[in-house]
Amino acid sequence: MLSAGIALATVSLSALGGAMAQERTMAFSPLSLDIPAMQGLSGALGHFAEEAGIGYMALDPKFDANTQAQQLAQVIETGRVDGAWAITIGAPALRGVVQRAIESGIPMVISGRPADYGFDEAQPGIAFSDVDYEAYGTTIGRELGNCIAEKFDGDGKVLFLGDTSGNEAAGITDDFGKQGLSYAAPNAVIVAENLAKERLESQQKVSQMLLAHADANAVYASNDENAMGALQAFEAAGLPTPCIVSGGGSDEVLGFVESGKIYAAAGFDFAGDAHQNFQTLLAMMDNPADLGPILSIPIKLTK
Repeated sequence: MLSAGIALATVSLSALGGAMAQERTMAFSPLSLDIPAMQGLSGALGHFAEEAGIGYMALDPKFDANTQAQQLAQVIETGRVDGAWAITIGAPALRGVVQRAIESGIPMVISGRPADYGFDEAQPGIAFSDVDYEAYGTTIGRELGNCIAEKFDGDGKVLFLGDTSGNEAAGITDDFGKQGLSYAAPNAVIVAENLAKERLESQQKVSQMLLAHADANAVYASNDENAMGALQAFEAAGLPTPCIVSGGGSDEVLGFVESGKIYAAAGFDFAGDAHQNFQTLLAMMDNPADLGPILSIPIKLTK
């Protein structure tokens, strides 16, 4: 409790010192500022805020849902901020904070959907930022089908490397990946399925699948390590480069997309999401009584 309060005070005072002259201030609460990507996102938001002429405050809950709730409650209840964006650590912990923000007319952008916070519908001044796993899986599968249609006249024999996270979202992504594949290449057949997390594991499992399906010519890769491992397995077997579509989009994979060895990569556009959420928060700060939207993280396709 005490350490959380000290951390908040340190961040808040330093941020407010540079924002005293600003008429409005926004707060950003990430998962933790110990994550380099969150540091980069916080820096980008600070730049957006400066360009928009508003003050900026970064909080640091350090992966603790209760700390996140306490920090946000403090800046909202004391009137230090006019809006806040939280990458939610735990929705139940934020329910009271969100209700207080609605009552105070302080708009928020929060992760998830209304039901996660006990609401049945959209709320005034609250935007919900959700991940559309259906669209994500569909994009990966559709692009694999497009590759099969272009290179093999739709006759695809697919090795399917599914999502390994084991949660509901993984199942949705895989199910819609298969639907997208079927839509774009109706004659394509999934000849083998497997799960793998690491590149070496992916290479080994694809090599095993190729022993039984040497005529496979396409790979659905749920992540970049799957894609790279599959590519290496086909090369080691002396087989032609297959259609490969990856879910992710690391710099390494994008380099192989550019060279043509990987057909496409689909990933979440977090930079676009940051801009979208910031602009949404700004608009709600002008009209906090209006119902907030339900946003989806944009999907970026590179091919």
